[in-house]
Amino acid sequence: MPDNTVKKQRVPNAERRRASIRSVLDSALTLFVTNGYDATSMDDIAGNAGLTKGAVYFYFKDKLSLLHALLERTEAELFDPIFERIRAADVSATERIIMLTNWFSRVGAERPELPLLHVLVSLQMHQRDNVVEQRVANTYRRLHDEIATIISDGRDRGEFSADVPVKEQAAVFASLIDGLLLEWHRWGERLDGRALAASARRFILHGLTATPA
Repeated sequence: MPDNTVKKQRVPNAERRRASIRSVLDSALTLFVTNGYDATSMDDIAGNAGLTKGAVYFYFKDKLSLLHALLERTEAELFDPIFERIRAADVSATERIIMLTNWFSRVGAERPELPLLHVLVSLQMHQRDNVVEQRVANTYRRLHDEIATIISDGRDRGEFSADVPVKEQAAVFASLIDGLLLEWHRWGERLDGRALAASARRFILHGLTATPA
C-alpha cells in the first residue's frame, strides 16, 4: 500500500544558517539596547536567541564582530528605505523633510531599537574602540549628508532661508531626531506619538524657514 505519511521537509542548511544569524542579531539588538553593550554577554545573547553559546561563536568570533554586523544591518534597515523614497519623490524639499521626520517618528514608535542602537553605541563606544566609533560616525555622516542635500535644494528653490550654514542646520536636524528618539524611549507610555511627531515637524520646518530677528 502507498505510504501516505506526510514527510517533514528538511530546511536547507543555507536557510537554517540565515535564520540562526538573524536570531542572534535580533537577540543582540534587544539586549544591547535594553542592558547596554558592556552588560551583555555572549551567553546572554545565546540564551535569548534560543541557541547555544557555541552556535553564536560559530557565526561571530566575538561580541565586537557581532556588534559590527548588527550596526551594518540596522543602518541598512533604518536608512535605505527612506533615502530611496526621498530620492525618487518628485516633491518639494519641504515635503522631503516631512517624509524624513515622519519616517523616524514611525520607526521610533514601531521599532525603536533600530535607531536607538546607534545613539547608545555612539555614547558607549566614544573614544574606546576607534573602528566602532568610526562606523557609527560614518552612519551619522550619511544622515547628515542626506539632510544637507535636501536643505541645499530647498534653498535653491527658495523654500528655506540661508541665514545659517547648511552643515550646521543638518547637524541640528540630526540632533533633534536623536532627541526625539531618546524622549520616546524614556517616556513613550506618557507621550502621544502623533503629537510628538507633529511637534518635531513644526520645530524643524520653523527652523529652516524662519528668518532670525
